[in-house]
Formats: sequence, structure tokens, C-alpha cells
Amino acid sequence: MRKIICTLTALFCLSMAAQAQTFQAGIKGGLSSSNVTLTDLQNDPMQYTKAENVTGYHAGAFARLQILGILLQPEFILATSGGKVEVTDNTSSTSVHVQKFRFDRIDVPLLLGYNFFKVARVQAGPVASNLITAKQESRNVKEFFAGSDWGYQAGLGVDIGNLTLDVRYENINRKYTNTVQQSGGKVRNEQFLVSLGLKLIK
Repeated sequence: MRKIICTLTALFCLSMAAQAQTFQAGIKGGLSSSNVTLTDLQNDPMQYTKAENVTGYHAGAFARLQILGILLQPEFILATSGGKVEVTDNTSSTSVHVQKFRFDRIDVPLLLGYNFFKVARVQAGPVASNLITAKQESRNVKEFFAGSDWGYQAGLGVDIGNLTLDVRYENINRKYTNTVQQSGGKVRNEQFLVSLGLKLIK
């Protein structure tokens, strides 16, 4: 009798879990405001100061598996980001100009979160960022960066019908190495993202 009760209980739990489990997938896109900060510079005659943000965009796809309010959401995103910095020549402090960094990337966030009342979400997780292009003004500087780096995202979202709205903060650190000039440092790329999505599978 005990085995029968245990079996029935297990079947009931599996049935409830199956009903509580949902899979969703769709497309998303939006805008971002990003900046870059250069730190730990070595053998570089210039000083770099964060000047202002630039506007970027992102578009891609997402999938979401939800079990009892806990959700796992991987994404595949094509994104642009960057920022403007003030550059000062150490040998002549009066020589100041602004340079713009631009990064084109393929980002793969893997977010873990929780769904409140089937409407609001809080999410956070790592981001694998693969560099497609990197430019400092019009100069191609991709060779000075690693092909891929890790960062993180965190934010809030809401679901209204088939639509999703997300607001997130992202931070990705990239190592910069110029073997010709024997210089290097770190480039921190921060951005705030606002995206709108459409569920195609729900």
C-alpha cells in the first residue's frame, strides 16, 4: 500500500510540475545607452576620461523555460555599443580631443530569474560576448582585443499578453593589448538597455 501511495504521489507531483512548466520563445529588439572607461593603462602616453554615452541598438531572439515561477532565459543578440572618451596627451596637457569607441558584438546572455504574479520579472546572469568589430574613431582595433569576453546583466521585465518589456544594466570588461606599442589596459563597457519583445511561442 505504501508503494502505491508513493507512486500515486510521485505521479501527482509530476503532473503538477508539467502543468506549472511553460516554454516560451520569441524575438526582441531595442536601444541602449553605453559608455566606455579605460583603466590600468600601461605604456600609453595618453590619458582617457569618460566623456559621454552613445546610443546603440540590439536585436535577436530569446527562449524562456519557467517552472513554478523560476525561469531560465537564454538569448542570442546582435548588439552595438561603445562610448566617447576625452583623450589628453601627457606631454602636452593642452591637447585634448574626443574619440569614439564602437563595438559590434554577438551576445549570449543566460539569465536566471523569478516571475511575480505572471507579469513582472527580475533576472540576472552571465553574458558571453563575442566581438565582431571594434573601432576607435575610424581605426580598426579589433586585433587588440580578445575575440570573446564575459560580463553580466541584471534587470526587470514585464509581460503583457504576447509582448515583453525589459530594462537592464550590462557590464562587460575587455582586455586591451597593443603588442606593437607594447601598451595595454582594460576597457569597461557599461550600458543600459531597453528592449521590446514579441512571443512567437507561448
